[in-house]
Amino acid sequence: MEFKIVQEEFVKGLYRAQSVVEKKGTMPILLNVLIEAQNSGISITATDLEIGIKGIHPAEVSRDGKTTISAKKLYEVIKELPEKTISLRLKDNHWVEIKSGKSTFNIMGISADSFPALPGYEEGGFTAVEKKILKEMVEKTLFAVSTDESRYNLNGVFFVRKEGEKEFRMVATDGYRLSLIDRSLAAELGGLESGVLLPKKGLVEMNKILEEEGEFVEIKLKGNNLIIKKSPVVMIMRLLDAEFPDYRQVIPTNPKQHIRMKRNQILESLKRVSILSSEKTRGVKFQFAKDVLELSSYNPEIGEAKEELAVDYEGENILVGFNSRFVLEVLNILKSEDVVFDIEDGVSPAIIRPADDEKHTCVIMPMRI
Repeated sequence: MEFKIVQEEFVKGLYRAQSVVEKKGTMPILLNVLIEAQNSGISITATDLEIGIKGIHPAEVSRDGKTTISAKKLYEVIKELPEKTISLRLKDNHWVEIKSGKSTFNIMGISADSFPALPGYEEGGFTAVEKKILKEMVEKTLFAVSTDESRYNLNGVFFVRKEGEKEFRMVATDGYRLSLIDRSLAAELGGLESGVLLPKKGLVEMNKILEEEGEFVEIKLKGNNLIIKKSPVVMIMRLLDAEFPDYRQVIPTNPKQHIRMKRNQILESLKRVSILSSEKTRGVKFQFAKDVLELSSYNPEIGEAKEELAVDYEGENILVGFNSRFVLEVLNILKSEDVVFDIEDGVSPAIIRPADDEKHTCVIMPMRI
């Protein structure tokens, strides 16, 4: 194997691979990227057996071949090389020679024969989906995914087609908060009638693809995998084999009280008041009264904080406690000028939603303070 490639193009492909490669080192080969040279380009592949990503990059190939090299070390070397053109040559015993200007590196590789193959798929059957909408759905649910690995069925985002409708839904929850968003996609996506559970890491990597140029991305379900194509990149993520809980049971159906407020105002106030909250619980009291919201926190080792802000509210007084971090994360992913708190009382879950979008709902569980 021997080829020449533009440094910027090589760096781009190796950068994509960095967050996909296995970090724990249980299999040494998974710390490597697979580089294959043929015809007029090279491919760079990385996998952790749950997620696989492959990119095609133009190169001047003088000899076909393939090998695997440490993803981290190769990336660190290539991005620091002084010249715009890089040459790479596979030598005996899997050693790889890299040259750029007067710089020469020799790195030991591992035979490509032991690199796990990505799941196969047919080229047909893909559906074009609007990147902007798909990216919004992912970003507005991903924050609520559970990080507790023992709660496997909460470690991803539930993606389902709404029954009898052309709308699709994404939902995520960690048991303390929930985010649900419905959006219309100009696509006929099969296999989503009963829903699938998309892993968090896979969605993080998919979001990087969605940030690249173009209006559409192609996706399809194949067995237990979701395949995403955005030339010149293909990504395959394995679905989580778990049953997502019945999330609808925790969403209040008809809360009595509705409080409208400025998003930026409550965001900044809550940031300040939460500074003195308990570092363990992050608890802040929300005292709703006519046209006023009072936020307060107390930490016996530090002190207390209190702040009032004007809100649009005509109902009875309500006192409720929330984990400030959970509320702040919701407010940060909302983009509307005004937000609405829908709440029943001081012990029931509260809904936080954009005032101008009834198809995005966040639920926060209350806490005792």
